[in-house]
Amino acid sequence: MLDLILHHYDASPFSQKAQKMLGIKQLPWHSVEMPMTAPKPDLEAITGGYRGTPVLQIGSDVFIDTVAIADALDHFFPQTTALTDDAKLFSDAMGLWADNLFAPVLGSAVALYAADWDEHFYNDRAAVFPALDFSTLPEAKEPMAARITQLARQLAAQLSDGRRYLDGDECSLADVHCWGILWFVQSGLPHVAEDLLGLERLTRWINRMESLGAGARQVSSYDEARAALRHLPVDPAGLPGARARSSRLNAWWDASVEVSAIDADRGHVTGILVGQGDRFTTLRVEGDNLPVRHVHFPRQGYDLHRA
Repeated sequence: MLDLILHHYDASPFSQKAQKMLGIKQLPWHSVEMPMTAPKPDLEAITGGYRGTPVLQIGSDVFIDTVAIADALDHFFPQTTALTDDAKLFSDAMGLWADNLFAPVLGSAVALYAADWDEHFYNDRAAVFPALDFSTLPEAKEPMAARITQLARQLAAQLSDGRRYLDGDECSLADVHCWGILWFVQSGLPHVAEDLLGLERLTRWINRMESLGAGARQVSSYDEARAALRHLPVDPAGLPGARARSSRLNAWWDASVEVSAIDADRGHVTGILVGQGDRFTTLRVEGDNLPVRHVHFPRQGYDLHRA
């Protein structure tokens, strides 16, 4: 099997989610640290323009965002602990719930720290999250903290029957989605983390998640990531949820298209549409003096446009 190369930075809760998946599966992986702010020319060259975190590279196959990464890990490593079941509905729903939790967490972080950011970092965060009015967030600090605590109580209630994890006795992607956001609360929002200490079942669950580790990490470089692109990409028809080419997209197949995130500015990727199933949209990306690569986006959270 080809090396797993994770492009990321550690301060991101979404990067922490990807690392937790690798820990659950007990997989070795190569860490390539990306800058926290744009521009990110080395990463964008590999992805075709996407600059968010995390990105998992397996040879010349590039998987964008945590949902696509989870599906890829389950597909390529079926002998390890599965992150999702065949239906995937519960994990996808809990991913959306975790996004709902992330909104006040992000707002609280901006309210707490933005005054100390330098101009470049402030402008970058404001560009990534254009729906947030950074100037008004300090006034909403307490309501956002209360919202985080209320959602944390919901999570604790899911564990109230004594189950070890959110969907039963086995850890799954649903746990990873929620744990990653609470990791950020504990790491960066001490005024909120203190409010969660009384939720004993939640605390035990968090400790259980922490004990799963993050796999075997090895520091790597963009030179090594570029060298890994020499391996041919996989056929999208063999990926999870693959479907025959839809006639509704007849004019789109093998044509130039663009994919971008719906809720944040993480850049956009222009390439040739070569696959779209229930789980992935796949573009063939060329250029930047690199070999051809396939960039795989999750269907959830990303828009497809004609270029």
